[in-house]
Amino acid sequence: MGQIIHVFRKDVRRHWPEIVLSIAILIAFALDEPSQWLPWTLQRAPEILLRRLLHSWLTPMVPIGWLFLIVRLVHGENLVGDRQFWVTRPYQWKKLITAKAMLMAASINVPLLLVQVALVWKAGFPPTHYVAGMLWIQCLWFTFLILPMTTLSAVTSGLGQTVLVLLGVLLSLIGLAALSSFIPDTTLPIAQRIPEWFQPALLLGTFVVAILWQYARRRTLQSRLLLTGAAAVVLVITAVKPNESFDAHAYPQPPSGQQLPVQLGFDPAKPTSTSGDLIEQNNKVQTRIPLLVSGIAQDAVVIDGMNVEVETAGGLRWSSGWFTSRVPLLPAQTHAGAFFAIDKPFFEEAKTSSAKIHISFAVTAIQPKETHRITISANEFAMSSNVWCSMDSELRLQCRSPLKVPFLLATSLSEETTCPPEEKEKVAPPGTILYAALWNGDVAPAEFGISPVKTFPLQFSDASGEFRARLCPGTPLVFSLLEGLQRTRTELTIEGLRLVDYALKNNWPGGTATGVAVF
Repeated sequence: MGQIIHVFRKDVRRHWPEIVLSIAILIAFALDEPSQWLPWTLQRAPEILLRRLLHSWLTPMVPIGWLFLIVRLVHGENLVGDRQFWVTRPYQWKKLITAKAMLMAASINVPLLLVQVALVWKAGFPPTHYVAGMLWIQCLWFTFLILPMTTLSAVTSGLGQTVLVLLGVLLSLIGLAALSSFIPDTTLPIAQRIPEWFQPALLLGTFVVAILWQYARRRTLQSRLLLTGAAAVVLVITAVKPNESFDAHAYPQPPSGQQLPVQLGFDPAKPTSTSGDLIEQNNKVQTRIPLLVSGIAQDAVVIDGMNVEVETAGGLRWSSGWFTSRVPLLPAQTHAGAFFAIDKPFFEEAKTSSAKIHISFAVTAIQPKETHRITISANEFAMSSNVWCSMDSELRLQCRSPLKVPFLLATSLSEETTCPPEEKEKVAPPGTILYAALWNGDVAPAEFGISPVKTFPLQFSDASGEFRARLCPGTPLVFSLLEGLQRTRTELTIEGLRLVDYALKNNWPGGTATGVAVF
C-alpha cells in the first residue's frame, strides 16, 4: 500500500496542472448549466448569445480535459519502448496501475459525481433518490472514455502519437460510414446467431487485456496487433450480421379472440405528392403506406417496431426485417403513415408490378402510473415530483427532469385555456383534446452525459396536428407519467398495390422518415 500512495502522491505533484485544469473546466460547466434550464425567451438577448457560446465550448471541453489528463497520467510511466526509467525502480506493475486508476477516479469520477449531486439538488430534486442513476453515468463514462483512452495511451509513446492515432481512428470510422452507403448488403444469416453483446464485450475485454499486458510485459507490438485484430473482427461481424436492432421476440402473437390494443387498416388515399424525384437514402427508396387508426383501448399505443414483406405477382420477394419505429398513436387519432425503406434494386424491378404487402407491427399499450391535475403558473411549477416546468414568452413549456427524459403525456381541453384569442387565430372547437407527449421507453436508469438534469420542451396540439395550443397562467393540465401495459403484435395485409404509387417524392411535405408517423 505504501508504494501505491507514493506513486499517487508523485503523480499529483507532477500532473497537478492537468488535474486542476480538468476540474476547473468541469466547475465552469456546472456553474453555467443551470442557465440552460430556463427558456431562452425569458433571458436577455446579449446574455443568451454569451451563454450559448460558452455552453457550446464548455460541453466538449470537459471530456477533452479528461482525455488530456488520462494521456499525461499513463505516459508519466511510459509503457512503449525499452528505455523507461521506472523499470529500474522497485515498482510493482500491479501497484503502479492501481495508483494510476486511483488518481483517475479521484480526478475524474469523484469531481463528476460531486458536480452531478450539486446539479440535481440545484434543479430541485433530492440527490439521494437518484444515486443509482448517477453511478450508472459514471459506469458509462468509464466504458466509453476512460477505458478506451487508457488503452490508447498504453500503446503509444507520447501525446503527439496518441493524437495522431485518435484522429486516424475517427477518420477511419467516418470513411467506413460513408462507404457503407455504396457497398451492397452482404449479410449472412449465420451471423444472426451472434448475440448483440458480443461486439462491445469483445472490445472492452481486449482493452482490459491490452492494458494489463502493457503494464505486466510491455509487449507493445503484440498489444497493438491484439487491438487491431479485435477491431477487425468487430467490423467484419457488423458487416455480415443482419441489421435487426429490434427485439421482436418480446412481442408475442395475441391469442385467438384477444382484443388488440389498436386496429390498423389500409387507407386507400395516395400520397399527396405524385411528381418529383424519388427520395433515396443509402441506396434505398423511402416509401409510405397510409393507415387508418381506430379502437385504441388504453390511454395511448406506441408502435415500437415494424417488419415489412413485399411479394409481387411475378414472384419477387423482399423483406425489411424488424426495425425500430417508436411513434405514438393517440386515442383521438384516425390516420397515420407507415414508413419504410426498400432496397433500390428491388424497387426498380418491382415498382410497377401488382404487389402484396404484409406489415407486422410490434405495439405496446400504454397506461398512466402517476397522474396529476395541475394549473400552469407564471413562475416555475412542479408537474410531478421529478418534473419541473416554466412557461416561455411563446406560451410553451420548458421542463426538466433528473437523469433522463421521462415517458409522459400531458393533455389540455381547448375550452379550458385562459389565453385571450388572437386576431385571425384558428381556434380549436370546444371539446378538442390537446396533447403533449414524450415517448421515451428507455429502461436504462440514466442517459449518458455530463449533466444529470435533462431539459425538454412541451408543445400542445390535437391528434391531427391541425390545432396548436397556446398556454397561459391559470390553464389546467392533466399530466401523466406512463408505463407499458401490454406488448403484442398486429398484422396488416394489403393486396394489389404498386410500390411506385407510394414511393415518396422530394416535394412531399412530410419529408423522409422510417417508421410510423401521424398525419
